[in-house]
Amino acid sequence: MKFAHILLKNTSRFNIPKQVDRFSKFSPSPLSMKQFLDFGSANACEKTSFIFLRQELPVRLANIMKEIDLLPDKLIGTPSVQLLHTWYTQSLMELVDFLEKDPEDKNVLGKFTESLINVRNRHNNVVPTMAQGVLEYKEAFGVDPVTNQNVQYFLDRFYTSRISTRMLMNQHTLIFNGSTNPAHPKHIGSIDPHCDVVEVVKDAYESSRMLCDQYYLMSPEVEIEQMNSKDSSEPINMVYVPSHLYHMLFELFKNAMRATVETHENSTYLSTN
Repeated sequence: MKFAHILLKNTSRFNIPKQVDRFSKFSPSPLSMKQFLDFGSANACEKTSFIFLRQELPVRLANIMKEIDLLPDKLIGTPSVQLLHTWYTQSLMELVDFLEKDPEDKNVLGKFTESLINVRNRHNNVVPTMAQGVLEYKEAFGVDPVTNQNVQYFLDRFYTSRISTRMLMNQHTLIFNGSTNPAHPKHIGSIDPHCDVVEVVKDAYESSRMLCDQYYLMSPEVEIEQMNSKDSSEPINMVYVPSHLYHMLFELFKNAMRATVETHENSTYLSTN
């Protein structure tokens, strides 16, 4: 019995490259914010989402795994990238298991949502893990300008792919997990149909300012002006994912504050603790 178990496990491993080859032949489906909004607000159907994602997510995972395989062998061989590859492989195989499942079965739909949550949690540390792998590679072997450019091109695509994949998983789990976020009852999944841009800017600034104060014991002030061309008395709202906007602004503020403090350390525009 023990021998049979080991044999079955090894057989599934040999099937992994076939699954990657199979799904990487397809291109990810382009999706707009409007499509996310329309589906989540008016036409949300868990079965439809399940049928789409059980094919779409393996396609996206397989495509990025193919791109990982094109990296320099020594980079692929780093412990961090090996760990990353293990995560993607495990997630791909878990999702592929749903291809033959009955979309009419409520238990299947529930288990699929649970699997998406597990996959999403497993990939929480993908960004620092990949960054660590690149660092390990550079410290061990150094990087020439051409290789560095190629790796940077891969990273741009890799991180963009991760954002879109997590967006798909988040929309499904947030819309169909049977609960509404009480803090944001009007959100459609992770999308705010009336995202207050200035409020997000303020949140990102305050977080960056606290970090700057902790490190430099001072931080730049900020002045925010908004101009709504449609109605000057109304704030600027847009359909967007607030967390995405926040993270982009936080990184911009963080880098700008560092440059400002280090360049104008004695300026009166900097506030001190």
